Amino acid sequence: MTLALDVHALKVSADSGQPLLEIPHLALAPGRSLGIRGPSGAGKSTLLYALSGLLDRLEGHIGWGDTNLVELSQRRRAAFRERHVGMIFQDFLLFEELDALTNAGLSALFRPRRERAGIRARAAEHLQRLGIQDATRRVASFSGGERQRVAVARALAANPDILLADEPTASLHRSAADALSQDLVALARDAGTSLIVVSHDERLLACMDEVLTIADGRPADPAGADNTDADKRIVDHA
Repeated sequence: MTLALDVHALKVSADSGQPLLEIPHLALAPGRSLGIRGPSGAGKSTLLYALSGLLDRLEGHIGWGDTNLVELSQRRRAAFRERHVGMIFQDFLLFEELDALTNAGLSALFRPRRERAGIRARAAEHLQRLGIQDATRRVASFSGGERQRVAVARALAANPDILLADEPTASLHRSAADALSQDLVALARDAGTSLIVVSHDERLLACMDEVLTIADGRPADPAGADNTDADKRIVDHA
């Protein structure tokens, strides 16, 4: 399934009612990649979690295809994530006592029996492609770069339509970050997956089809940005 993203008049508020984020309009075609940049505390991760349906106190429209996440209950948003979304977190969130293959194929435990073998097979395939040679090793013995690759394989194993990543290269040294950036983009493009990445890593952002800059909870042009390359254009909906 291909799911276009269409966001209108999105507002995210804190429990106190204080506004955290306002996005007048944002669109992303299926299979495209979007990088989200901005200073710490600008609202980047808030936007990412809103797009996944992980946040409450939402107003407006977050459309993935015909589904508006804002209108769904928590249970139905969770069901949507299970079926359509893969997530990569900065802190990996792996089970260290388990091996790489079990971690990468973890979503098979929560899917119908008929889908489990396929998820485990794709998990093994992605681990191999990402350079994890011994998938039977416990991830407690892995480096940060290896752990992040296991997390990428886990997110992709269920064939998600949408892949969301929060600072996926932040914990990695430069060579590992560059390698992961290339692999992440290539895997998403090959699968036709819509990729949205929050990052301070300009080399990762340069790999994206589009880049959105957030400042003070709203879209904004970065000072001195180079907008000459149409394939790396800044998305400004302010």
